[in-house]
Amino acid sequence: MPAVPGPHPVHHFPRQHPTVGFPPRELRDLQLRVRTEQQTPEWKTRYAVRSEAEGTVDEFTHGHGIRRCRYRGQRKAHIQHVLTTVTVNIERLSGLPPA
Repeated sequence: MPAVPGPHPVHHFPRQHPTVGFPPRELRDLQLRVRTEQQTPEWKTRYAVRSEAEGTVDEFTHGHGIRRCRYRGQRKAHIQHVLTTVTVNIERLSGLPPA
């Protein structure tokens, strides 16, 4: 009767404890300045534009798999991206109420 193989050996790595510390003064001052700037209406207006674009990019990458092409070659990949864009726009238009 052949021997039944046992479980695979488990590799144990030394446990690394999280390090707790304070950032250098320059970095802390920069963080405070940027966080204060993010509360201004001008910054929020600029970020709203970027937020729309980031949402569209996220929809394409995660919702439609745009990172992987079905076809080889730059021209064919471009055609696939254009057709995917047209499809997404049709989907968006179909969700709008009739004018």
